[in-house]
Amino acid sequence: MKLRCIHNSIRIRIKKSEIEQLSRGIAIREEVGFPGATPSLIFSLEMSSHLSKVSASFKNNLIQIVLPEDQAHRWISTEEVSIEEQLPINDTEQLHLLIEKDFPCKNRGSEDKNDFFGELANEAPNAC
Repeated sequence: MKLRCIHNSIRIRIKKSEIEQLSRGIAIREEVGFPGATPSLIFSLEMSSHLSKVSASFKNNLIQIVLPEDQAHRWISTEEVSIEEQLPINDTEQLHLLIEKDFPCKNRGSEDKNDFFGELANEAPNAC
């Protein structure tokens, strides 16, 4: 799972093996450690049958994105590339979420491309 953050925007890219894990109801989780820092920064993507909308939270160094189970399964089982949401932060700002199937980078010839969605590459706006 790759995470990219820019002002009030989170973009997550998911590999095939991670999509398989998510489809089985297992949360995808990454941890980033920093020298001399405890705890680490953790981010996760999971699904829930109790939600009707995508949710996002940040507590105890954990960025947690939760997808409604029906929406997640539809995305997983089709050629749909992404799930995109705007969540209100306050009265004037929104958090932009973009969760995408990951594609191989065109400029990384030596990269192992087996765990990426190469078959959907024509649907990808920008693979890197």
